[in-house]
Amino acid sequence: MPVKAPAAVTSVNWTGWYVGGNAGWVGSANNTITNTGNDVGAPKGFANAIALGEIPASVDLTESGFIGGGQFGYNWQAGKLVFGLEADFSGTSLKSDTTIGPITKPNFIPQTTAYSHELDWLATFRGRLGLVATPQFLLYGTGGLAVGHSKFGNSFICPACVPPASSQSTTTNDVSNTETGWTVGAGLEWMFAPRWSLKAEYLYVDLGTRDSTITYTFVGTTTTMTSSFRERENIARAGINYHF
Repeated sequence: MPVKAPAAVTSVNWTGWYVGGNAGWVGSANNTITNTGNDVGAPKGFANAIALGEIPASVDLTESGFIGGGQFGYNWQAGKLVFGLEADFSGTSLKSDTTIGPITKPNFIPQTTAYSHELDWLATFRGRLGLVATPQFLLYGTGGLAVGHSKFGNSFICPACVPPASSQSTTTNDVSNTETGWTVGAGLEWMFAPRWSLKAEYLYVDLGTRDSTITYTFVGTTTTMTSSFRERENIARAGINYHF
């Protein structure tokens, strides 16, 4: 017997609940580590080394990785406008390890600094405002709250120092925090079959500033160095949704 082809999607009502999954790329957005030192009581500590270029005043943090997870949300359509709320949770492989040195300057012992960063997971809670370009295609802007768990650390490496930097646990530090920030972006969604849609979207995420401080004691004096950076990420991903 002849089999009738499935009917094409010619009329779409975007109103209702949906759930789906997503996957894509996440990468740093102009993330620069800034080093500042404090040499109270120390004639030649971290602040002096930074001023003379023995330790870099800034370090570019370039990294990228995979991001993937799931989302759910609700849409309400009024004419060609679609209002919505969406929440998503994703794991990421974003990670970097950067080592600078050993840097050698006249009258200075060769010194090395190292930095590490990792974004374990990211969740967003966003509003969406869309325009129905055609019955099957929805263009939308989105923005709202971002929450992520990240790790950031710095260390001072100087085997020739007296005492050696490795002999003091305070010359290495790692900070692990769950931070809140904001996100904004845009996307395109295509209802390719009844109840099923594909989407592609871009998000910019700002999770605020990370700080990690190390301490080194020598000749009865103490010096500290704080490494800071503002965590900003770009996300480009695709997803699929089932509409109830």
